[in-house]
Amino acid sequence: CVIVFPPLLLLGIFTMQTNKNVLNSNMKQSNKKEEGFALVVSMMLLLVMTLMGSVLVMNASNQSKVTGISESEQQVFLSAETGIQDAISWLSKEVSKSNYPKNKSTTYSSLCNYNLGSSVQVAAESIKRSVIDEMNITNAEERKIYDRITYSWIISQFQQSTKTNIGAGGSVTLGTGYNTAGSGSYGSYFYKIYACATDRNNMSTMLETIVIIPL
Repeated sequence: CVIVFPPLLLLGIFTMQTNKNVLNSNMKQSNKKEEGFALVVSMMLLLVMTLMGSVLVMNASNQSKVTGISESEQQVFLSAETGIQDAISWLSKEVSKSNYPKNKSTTYSSLCNYNLGSSVQVAAESIKRSVIDEMNITNAEERKIYDRITYSWIISQFQQSTKTNIGAGGSVTLGTGYNTAGSGSYGSYFYKIYACATDRNNMSTMLETIVIIPL
């Protein structure tokens, strides 16, 4: 038995099948486009997150360095202050023995790589004293903090002021007139102290002060 389909029916079936294939092809192409777009968006998000993470790490690292530098600066500053106090202590001991140190021929034009502006004659000096040794630091954590930090100081007598015949019965008037009815003298020695400190990274601080010692 042979079945014969009309030509129009065969054409309709072929057209439907063709339309179905075209629809499937378009859907596949659309899915591929969506997958490609999603991949691009994912890569962009990954790149942005990576950059943000890198920036956060860099900021944390920089903050840590700034904190470390600030702590080092404070330690060096305190060590330089220790130098000032050590120099004053030495000077006080000399004065208690009625010894007022005079400048020697020794001169310094720099200290801890700081330019002093000119050659400074000194009455006494102490160079590169270990903070750990001088302060007798025994705590392990503190020894780590002050490891290889040294301080130096120099003392220079830069002025002396003495007035004689001023005592009981004497008087001082305006200007340069003095009544010499009394006896004795009054005056002062002026000393300038330079002190500096340096750590293991060659970070340094310079301090200076003036000490007035009355006669």
